[in-house]
Amino acid sequence: MSQGWTPDPVRTSTHASVHRARPRVSARLLRVGLNLYPPLLGAGIRVLSIEPDWSSCSVALKLTRWNKNQQGTAFGGSIGAMSDAFFAMLLMGQLGPAYNVWDAQAHIDYRSPGVSTVFGRFEMPADAVSEIREAAASGEKVLRWFETDLTLKDGTVVASVRRQVYIRKKKERALAAA
Repeated sequence: MSQGWTPDPVRTSTHASVHRARPRVSARLLRVGLNLYPPLLGAGIRVLSIEPDWSSCSVALKLTRWNKNQQGTAFGGSIGAMSDAFFAMLLMGQLGPAYNVWDAQAHIDYRSPGVSTVFGRFEMPADAVSEIREAAASGEKVLRWFETDLTLKDGTVVASVRRQVYIRKKKERALAAA
């Protein structure tokens, strides 16, 4: 994956003021940026790693006085935020700029209190990406569920998370106009 700016052929047209090229960043640079992103930083969420091939990422929620609930355990909103958009981000990294990808739904089953740092690992296998690419080839929307457990260091499951991701191949009318 290249670093720096790469034009998005779907969004590039003769009217540069209307359709700007979308930045493409490396997984490493995105990790650094996400760790400075105020909503994640304020919630105590840290992106530990993003694989260069966008196949997985690891995230941690360090328990602090700013993200504890009235019981002294991890606030449920922070646990939810630590799972927000990571499956979509990994999928965008593998599919590239020709696709729209968004989180559509989330189901979080809180299983035990987050009494210390909570860890999450999000995986986007190549076979799932291939299936999605094939299903989205016609331009129809694709909805796909992904799951992971958020755990303490000792393996205790704090929450089981299911996230539905929306995928659709972008229309090529911008290319036809150019």
